[in-house]
This record gives sequence, C-alpha cells and structure tokens, in this order.
Amino acid sequence: MNRLLRAMQFAIVSAGVLGAAIALATFAAHQPRGTKIVSIPVPGKNAETCVVPKHFPDALYQDKDAEAEAKLCALDENTNAAVCPKTNSTNPGLDWHSVPDGSTIAQITGGNCKNKDAKKVAKYKLSSSCSYTPSILGYYHLSRILGGIGDVPPSVIRTYDLQNHIALGRKALAETPANQLIHQTWMSLMAQLTAGPNATRRDLLLTDDFKQSYGALSINPKKEEIYHEFFNGGANPQAKATNFRDKNPIMALVAHNGDIDSLVGREFNAANVQKMVQMQDVADMIVIDTLMSQQDRFGNVAELEFFYYQDPKDLSADGSKKVKVSKDKPDDPQAAASAFQIKKMLLKDNDCGVTKENAAKEAGLADHIAHINPETYKRLRKLDQIADSSDTKSFFMSEVLFTPTDYSSFRRNLHDVATKLHKACTQGHLRPDLDLDAHFSGKPSAAPNCEVH
Repeated sequence: MNRLLRAMQFAIVSAGVLGAAIALATFAAHQPRGTKIVSIPVPGKNAETCVVPKHFPDALYQDKDAEAEAKLCALDENTNAAVCPKTNSTNPGLDWHSVPDGSTIAQITGGNCKNKDAKKVAKYKLSSSCSYTPSILGYYHLSRILGGIGDVPPSVIRTYDLQNHIALGRKALAETPANQLIHQTWMSLMAQLTAGPNATRRDLLLTDDFKQSYGALSINPKKEEIYHEFFNGGANPQAKATNFRDKNPIMALVAHNGDIDSLVGREFNAANVQKMVQMQDVADMIVIDTLMSQQDRFGNVAELEFFYYQDPKDLSADGSKKVKVSKDKPDDPQAAASAFQIKKMLLKDNDCGVTKENAAKEAGLADHIAHINPETYKRLRKLDQIADSSDTKSFFMSEVLFTPTDYSSFRRNLHDVATKLHKACTQGHLRPDLDLDAHFSGKPSAAPNCEVH
C-alpha cells in the first residue's frame, strides 16, 4: 500500500511538471495589460504588481466582480493581510488571511494563520503541481462570457517577491510530513523557485527579471459545501467522468431527449426549481470544462445555497414574474412569500485545465447534452463566431495569459462544442429550454430556437 501511495504521489507531481512544461509564457510584470497595474511596495525589493483586468465585451460581469478585483489588488502582506503557505490538500499555494482587530500580521503568520478570526480571503496559485495560471484566469473570464455560469470566483494576475516566496516554501516543508503529497508538491515547486534563471519551467513561474513569481490571486469563497450530488466516484479523472456520465441521475435528466415539461413540473416550488437549476448547472459545467480541457473536476464541485423567488414587481414582456436569485431572503413581503433556498453550483477549483487531459471531452459528455440554458447556448455560439478575430485572441493572450498553443487548443474545443450542439439542436436532439423564467411563467412553452444572429 505504501509503495502504491508513493507511486501515485510521484505520478501526480510528475503530471503537473510535464503538463505545465508543454507551454511557455514568459511574463513581463510591467507590460501594459488590464485596466490598471497596481504596484505593491516590498521593503528593500522591487514592488510586486497586480493587474486589474479588462473585461471581455458584452460578457456578464457584475459590479461585485469589479469590487472583488480591486479588493484582490489592494491586498498587501506588509499592511493589511497575512500570507501563509498552503499545507493541506495537494496544491503548493499561498493563502491570504485578514488581520483581525487587535492582532498584527506577525502574530497571524507566527501562528501559521490558524487564528479563527483571521479569515482566508484569497489564494495565490501558480503553474505548479496540476495547476496552470491561465486555467484559473481563463475560467473566470469565460464564465462571464458565457453568462456567469458556475459563479467562478474573480481572479487577477499577481506577482510575489521570489525570496519571500522561497522563505514561505521552506516554512511549508518544515511543517509538512515528508510522506504527504503536499510536501512532495512543495518540494517540486521549491526546486524551480530556488533555481531561478536556471529553472526548467522558469517561463511558467517567474517574471522576466527572475525576481518574482507570478500566478493568479483569487477570491476565496465562504460557506460553500462539497456538491455530493455531482460526484459518482472513480479512481482517476477518466473514470470519474465516465461514472458521472453513466450513473448520475441529474446527468440522466440532461441527457433525456424529451420535452422539458415531462421532466420538470411547472409549478414554482422548491423541488421543481432545484431540479431545473441542477440541470442548468450540469450542462453548463460540461460546456465550460470541455472548452477548458479540465482534468480534475469531479470531486471538486462546490455548492452554495441561494434564495430563489418570483418578483411581482419585475415582469417579463409577457407579463409573467421573473425568477430572481439572491444570497439573502428578499425584503419585499410578496417576494419573500415565494422564496426558498436552492443549491447552486460553484466552480472554485479551476486550476487543472488548458494543457491537461480533457476528461469531459474524452468521456463524450457534450454528446449527451439534450437540454441547456438558452443563454449559455446563445453566448457559446456567439463566442465561436468571433473567436478567430484579433481582438478575441488578444484578450485571451493578454488578460488570461494564454500562449498561442493554449489558444489553438481552446479554439478547437470551442468550435467542436458549438458545432456539435448546434447540429444536435437543428436535428431535434437538443433543446435550449432550461429557462427558469419561461418554464415557471405559466405560459405555453415556446419552440426552441437553434439560431443565433
């Protein structure tokens, strides 16, 4: 058993090294990109940088996204945040914690950020282990391009002083047992960081002056839970995807080639809304994971509970009440009377993609989609129509840090999925009918629209 465990650990570490080595992405910290480059002073060293990103045109970003980006770029380990090395799970990242009133940064870091009042607010991951920085950044922006699917947490490009990073790595190695996988992944990363200009993967990890590391700094969600209904076991990524395809009851509904009215009741109640939302989430997850060549999804899906309600003061064109979603119960008594809590998917672990094994594609999950959110379908096809433009390519290479090879892979996946779903729709095998407003409107169901102009 110990021999098997060591073999598995070596395979995972090696896979991260080889997967990341496919693409090179030298990062110039001060190259113009984003809407703003924020400098974070480091005593006696070069200032670190954080990029407030541009937003893709017509994508569904929200005001809270811009607020989160600004919050991330305001984090400073010398003034308002405590940074500790990640010593659990598998990724050798850095966790950023708040500093409670009455405490100092030194006190929080000296206690390994274990103070219960020091909340983890962000996490810094780079292209190490299974992680790939452009995957983290890409999921955030692609989520918004496709209408906000997956509630992917905002991420920004961030640099971190190399010597300070190495010091935290040494701390992580001292705190973790040598037989644990997290120790092994820290060992792998430290070999690269300490090699500096001689590192074999320096272009994936270090700025062009070799004085800082670079990666993605992401908002850390709160109060999320593992979405157990989205996992059906399996010993490896392919087995997990196959088990989900063949054994998951929500997937079976998404794959059922029948009218949505026969699958989900039209009365606005918790059971019907939950079923519809789960179907939306499954189809959305398959789409975005196939586009992004996600290797490590199943077992890494989270959920949060939101209030769903019909708003009597916000009506659709046909006079029916729109379905609203909120973290808090609505204040309006009429709206509150129809509100109930529903599980909603949260895709927060998105680092193992782009250059990895495309588990969803290999399992043919997109081939089984028979129902999809019409907004996701429309935005997917629109993205496919503009994906070859210089503006679209430039966005993904500048804001997401895709290499030309990364973009070519993403582009192939995008065209394959968009073409596949459009063909299925025109042949009657797919319906863009997972529409909460329309389904619970009390009006007759409209014919599916497969075309996007």
